[in-house]
Amino acid sequence: MPRPKRGWNSHELKLRAFPFFARLRREEPFRAADEVEWRAEADRIAGNSERWYSHAGWKQDHGYTLIGFATKAEADEMQRWIAASGIETRPSRPRYDGPILTVAGGVKPS
Repeated sequence: MPRPKRGWNSHELKLRAFPFFARLRREEPFRAADEVEWRAEADRIAGNSERWYSHAGWKQDHGYTLIGFATKAEADEMQRWIAASGIETRPSRPRYDGPILTVAGGVKPS
């Protein structure tokens, strides 16, 4: 006999509250300014940061950041902004090639 459900987790509750998604595909990490920009745009569209939810996609949405909204119109507006801004194709932050700090005179890893 299956056990009864014990309760909802917070992620599941957020998915129910924000069922419409804009999909942001990005392989490389964001620059700090790009992340601030897309989050500010989501705040502008939804009203404030309590009115949207983002998380990493899985299964069929692997590699996407899913940005959930309460209405389809908000999700569509965010998707249009993603396409118009070109945020998905912007260069990522540069690779760090500076010195590596060591602890207590340890050997620098190669």
